[in-house]
Amino acid sequence: MATDAPEGDLDALLALYTTDRDKLSTLAGERLALLAIQVTYLGLAIIALGGQRPIGGEWVAAFSAAPLWFMHAHHQVLIAAALSRSRSVALLEERVVARAGLEGVHAQVAHRAAVAVRELAGQSGIFRLQTFITFGGIAAALIAFTGYALVVAAANSAWTSLPVMLAILFYSGFAVVASIGWTQTVRTQLRAAKAV
Repeated sequence: MATDAPEGDLDALLALYTTDRDKLSTLAGERLALLAIQVTYLGLAIIALGGQRPIGGEWVAAFSAAPLWFMHAHHQVLIAAALSRSRSVALLEERVVARAGLEGVHAQVAHRAAVAVRELAGQSGIFRLQTFITFGGIAAALIAFTGYALVVAAANSAWTSLPVMLAILFYSGFAVVASIGWTQTVRTQLRAAKAV
């Protein structure tokens, strides 16, 4: 076992590593909880908009997808935070593995093994395809529900009504911001993977 540093330094390193791993797990739980809330909201909103006249009228119908866009933006922030924390865990883990003398099996244990399945930069072809299908499906559901909400609102007034026009501007802006955010997240992840 390689021990080129005092025991206190190793204890500090292990404490940092454990803390970052715990925070990474917490972020994963938050992301799953947020997805569950989004799916629940989506189902309830579809029911509320499905009647003869939507509950709350055309303003509520036109902006009923807004909470999903807000949650989607927060989900992007959580993913970016998780990627940052994941890089930190990977760097700390390299030091822990080097101190333990386990360099030969590092790719098969702990965080490094999960990166090959979970993170875009480390994924094999099939997992990368599944990641794009997953996030593409989330985007498709978000865009489809937004379109549905606008159609319901327009059916009760007109496409040129104030609530529908404002909602179209609002959702267009959010779509641009979301696209930029995902592009930046993917670039950040790929750059970080090259640096490690």
